[in-house]
Amino acid sequence: SATTTTTTAMSSSLPSFSDFSSKFSEKSLDAKDAVKRLANLLQGKRCDASVIGKWKQVMNHPRSDSLCPLLSGLGAPTFVCGIVDKLQTTLTISCENDGKNLRVIDKTLITKENVTESSLEGFGKSEKRCKTKGGRKEYMLSGNVKMDGTNQFVCRLITRGDGWWTISERCLVEDGKYLRERNILKAPGKKDVVVDRYFERAPK
Repeated sequence: SATTTTTTAMSSSLPSFSDFSSKFSEKSLDAKDAVKRLANLLQGKRCDASVIGKWKQVMNHPRSDSLCPLLSGLGAPTFVCGIVDKLQTTLTISCENDGKNLRVIDKTLITKENVTESSLEGFGKSEKRCKTKGGRKEYMLSGNVKMDGTNQFVCRLITRGDGWWTISERCLVEDGKYLRERNILKAPGKKDVVVDRYFERAPK
């Protein structure tokens, strides 16, 4: 009948399950990574394994920002900004404690290795008291996981008073070509300062 013919034609124009699976595999790598991160979360493994490794800062990336707005917001002298922006940073990222902790080691040519490690149980949970790189001030460190699986270090700047926070997060962008480091400064009564830097995998 005409009805049967129309139904058959419509059915034949729809993609098969294998077609859908093939297209999903080709074009949805980000979605697959997100599903994998969700599975790890359900197993209690919150650390994003996709960012593990050694990374070198890309000094001329077109979307990289100066650290000056962040440093100025924290009270650093202007001349410090110019120095810091010229230093290439190397990051070494690892998952510790069976995927429950994130560790990041940052280093430049003129600074010692700075190690930051935290569990990823959420904002303000399992906080630990830490000292700044200069050793003069203290902050409370915790770790968090965003809805998309991105890991964050959260620093509550207790010596500055209530409402002062810095947040740093790192995730893969541009189909995994780069690691984007986003640093955020939150201060009472002020607009958030957001600074992005980009890194590429260091040669082995």
